[in-house]
Amino acid sequence: MTAPEMRFWPRIGMRVTRETATQFIERMSLTGGGSRLDEDLEEFTTITPITAVELVAEIEHLFAAPDNPETPEEMDDLNLAILNLMAYEGRRKEIIMAHKEDGLTLEEAKDAYEEGKRELVRLYLDIPAEDSEEE
Repeated sequence: MTAPEMRFWPRIGMRVTRETATQFIERMSLTGGGSRLDEDLEEFTTITPITAVELVAEIEHLFAAPDNPETPEEMDDLNLAILNLMAYEGRRKEIIMAHKEDGLTLEEAKDAYEEGKRELVRLYLDIPAEDSEEE
């Protein structure tokens, strides 16, 4: 089995497969430009001002060009961690709403989401848990 073809995508600063790029496009182009009030979360969320059509064209151009041999062929652990964190952040509302369904208030659910994100960062950066440090 051959590894999927990858290209360095300057917009996100990492190498991607077509599948990964498509996932980014879906996340980046869900809404128009600016920001909007998400009433469920009671906060404004940023809206990406580039369209899905523009992003698809960008990816098509990227994969039509020859690969740059200067960039590594496989993603390193840092890029994989970034992708995993982006996936977590992409599910922000879903995670917060799930915490609310478990009986937390909106603020508690947001805090639980942030704690989950901190835990992922701690894990990826190999930082010991606070409770495991000697006082």
